Amino acid sequence: MDTAIHTRALLASVSISSWTARKLDKAVTNKVHADYQASGKSGRYNKNLLPGDCPEYAALKTRVSTIRNGFYERTLPWTDDNRRLLPTDNFMHFSDWFREQSRLFAAELDAFVAVYPSARALAQSLMPNGLYKDADYPSDADVRKRFALSVSYDPIPAQGDIRVSLADDTIATLEQAIGDRLTAATETAMADAWKRLHEVTARMAERLNDPKAVFRDSLVDNVRDCVDMLKRLNVTGDPDLERMRADVADKLTQHSPETLRESDATRADVAAKANAILASMAGIYGGR
Repeated sequence: MDTAIHTRALLASVSISSWTARKLDKAVTNKVHADYQASGKSGRYNKNLLPGDCPEYAALKTRVSTIRNGFYERTLPWTDDNRRLLPTDNFMHFSDWFREQSRLFAAELDAFVAVYPSARALAQSLMPNGLYKDADYPSDADVRKRFALSVSYDPIPAQGDIRVSLADDTIATLEQAIGDRLTAATETAMADAWKRLHEVTARMAERLNDPKAVFRDSLVDNVRDCVDMLKRLNVTGDPDLERMRADVADKLTQHSPETLRESDATRADVAAKANAILASMAGIYGGR
């Protein structure tokens, strides 16, 4: 199996822009400072430009958060910019997810644009005494342009693929730097994968070890989602991670939340298995 990172993954970047519906009002800020004889650094008055109930805008804000969080869940860290590591094994799953999110984003944007004029009119009635200003708002025709969603993909640079006219020793230095960066970034990505598995396992152990602890269905659902995702995020083919992932899937996700809540024996058994997995994981993940 080819384990070179540039053959097993690519870099993905999701770009989302949205209208914040907030605006700093300098005049009100200055008035507050003057009325209270306060320092100019004591505070700022930021207006909520849609103070009325606007579920269409709320749905768009929620969608933006869902997409951002989902992007992080389906990828691994890579660099300090917005690009993240997307294993090729997870590409189709990610593409299908992003296509559906794009469809929902577009539909919710259409809904908001349709009600924007009335939401703006309501804001005017709720912001008296000069708080409402036309200049704070995009026009009805331009508000759609304030929202955008896109994804882009880039290949991971391969060591030894520098095609420039430089001295051999300079090229060797650059290639070494690329190699070191790839190694460090790959280690960071895999550490994140291990961390995800460790966190959901530790959380389950913590809740189940306490017979009186109340837990939600998400305790089990999060473990199931994690082990499913890690099947496609194990970009280096780490056999230890796959073995531990399969162990968690086999021993910690076979019972429903209801069964774990209703059966003390089953709860104690799964708790013991979670403890054992954590102990095994400590010798591998802990050393990394």
